[in-house]
Amino acid sequence: MLKIIKKLITIYILLLLTACAPTYTVNTLNEQALTELSSEQIVNLNLQSCLYHDSNQIAVKQSHPLNQYLYRLIQPFPNTINGKELNYRVYLNTQPNAWSSLNGCIRINSGLLKILNDHEIQAVIAHEIGHIALNHSITAFHHAKAAEIKNNNEIILFVPQSLSQKQEIAADNYAINLLKQLNIDPNVLITMLDKLNNYQKEQSYSHPTIMIRKNNLINKIN
Repeated sequence: MLKIIKKLITIYILLLLTACAPTYTVNTLNEQALTELSSEQIVNLNLQSCLYHDSNQIAVKQSHPLNQYLYRLIQPFPNTINGKELNYRVYLNTQPNAWSSLNGCIRINSGLLKILNDHEIQAVIAHEIGHIALNHSITAFHHAKAAEIKNNNEIILFVPQSLSQKQEIAADNYAINLLKQLNIDPNVLITMLDKLNNYQKEQSYSHPTIMIRKNNLINKIN
């Protein structure tokens, strides 16, 4: 009898959790629909994705030391790329990671700031700016197999691995030139990758291996 009561309680709790869980509608775009998206529509979708991540992460305040630190590091970089104003935020997240979106969002985790030195962080910033400058998101949307867009602003884009990895190499190459323009030794891209390699638990689907990226950087820099 006790076992039956426990089972009934468990079922009740599961039903209660299911009832309280938010439900989201999903709009699925197929390959044809994605190719027909305009650049403006893709910029707006990038903004939507940025808002989703901002609402699901803990971002430090403007006055926070980590934000002040990042603000100092971005001073040499341009304020706008392709007419889009760059905006930066630091997430309180121990995972060493950074990303950017076409509308100008650049987000950096606190975990990344703690393991890299100043110039290595600037190497990451240069790489992320590269994604924006090269309009990688437009290419990704136009070549994706499908996209799932939820009404909570979350967007899942199914991009071919070959394209995604090619874009990472292109962003690295862009970063080399940008760092040189700022009189920063581009070899910091290599030391940055070496440090991140120590925290990589498994090979990323979207990124080439560290060795492939390093070999490309060595060839391009030298």
